[in-house]
Amino acid sequence: MIAKGEPWGTEADPPDGLACAESDAAAAQLIERSRGPVIRLGSGDLVRTLGGPRSASSGTTWFPMDCGWLSIDGGVEMAFVAHVVARRRWWRGEGAVVMNAAWLGELYLGPRAHPNDGLLDVTYGSLPIRQRPQARQRARHGTHLPHPGLQSRRVAAWDHTFSSSIDVFVDGVRRGRGRSIAVRVEPDSFTVVH
Repeated sequence: MIAKGEPWGTEADPPDGLACAESDAAAAQLIERSRGPVIRLGSGDLVRTLGGPRSASSGTTWFPMDCGWLSIDGGVEMAFVAHVVARRRWWRGEGAVVMNAAWLGELYLGPRAHPNDGLLDVTYGSLPIRQRPQARQRARHGTHLPHPGLQSRRVAAWDHTFSSSIDVFVDGVRRGRGRSIAVRVEPDSFTVVH
């Protein structure tokens, strides 16, 4: 895990046979199959958090990364590298966002999130329908919090039960539906070569 004010990452050549993933979801699948992999990540919200894609001529840096683990309704845990979103259509009613990376598409939902600090950034609650467009606009710049309808915390583990079943998206892919979610972070569980 990185400590505040310390440099992060090590310059080194990529290893032979480096596993490649073209998305956050593909990286999470590699982690589920093989604990502790070294991965070159082509795109996604974790790459954007690292500053975006790098050219082959700019060298490579090895970054230790935390991995998040999610269980829906007490089921088998699944890995995530960037985020978990539990929401209803049109973000109606209550929902939750769990960030390991800073970005969710064009939304800067984890301005304090760092993918190697041993914590997940959790925001949950509900917004009145008239406030959702303004909140979305503010979320593009990471200024959506504080908000009286949302609670936010930085945690190593968190669980929540919703009033009814809700869709759950893991690294941008719908992975199930349930009433409760439990998340935890596993520090230094894989490496990204960027």
